[in-house]
Amino acid sequence: MADVFYYDYVTIKPWTYFLAITDKGLSYVGLKEDEASPIFSYYPNRMLLHDPKRLAPYTQQLKEYFAGKRHYFDVPIDISEFGTPFKRSVLQIVAKVPYGSTVSYGDITSSLDSARSVRAVAHAIALNPVLIFIPCHRIIMANGMIGGYRLGSKEKARLLNLEKSYLHDNS
Repeated sequence: MADVFYYDYVTIKPWTYFLAITDKGLSYVGLKEDEASPIFSYYPNRMLLHDPKRLAPYTQQLKEYFAGKRHYFDVPIDISEFGTPFKRSVLQIVAKVPYGSTVSYGDITSSLDSARSVRAVAHAIALNPVLIFIPCHRIIMANGMIGGYRLGSKEKARLLNLEKSYLHDNS
């Protein structure tokens, strides 16, 4: 039998986000338009069940983030079945990058115990299944350029600007 992912949507202009969780936590964030094929490229052979009540804490925290009222997420995240141990270790470091700040791909690479190439680190970050909650939008190129993002570089810039605009709030 296939593993079950529970999902719901939350509309926060200009997007409608698709969130999916396991019994252990958030496993995927994408856009509604893209929902089926991208999640299955990350997690094949899964069954999706729509369950807004189960997803309510996740959608609420995402709304609070976009409203500038939440600077960190405290819902469980489950990427235990995502990628390789190396990719998961990269995302664990990315998850610690503070709200409103940026670090380079090279900074992430140098903070890893096992020396890997910046390219391998950038690839792991690009595959992040839990956008925003694991803030890969805060990782930029060493030259200060924004770099790529699964939802596009314009969206990455929007998220960075959103955080900077709320950075000095007392949230």
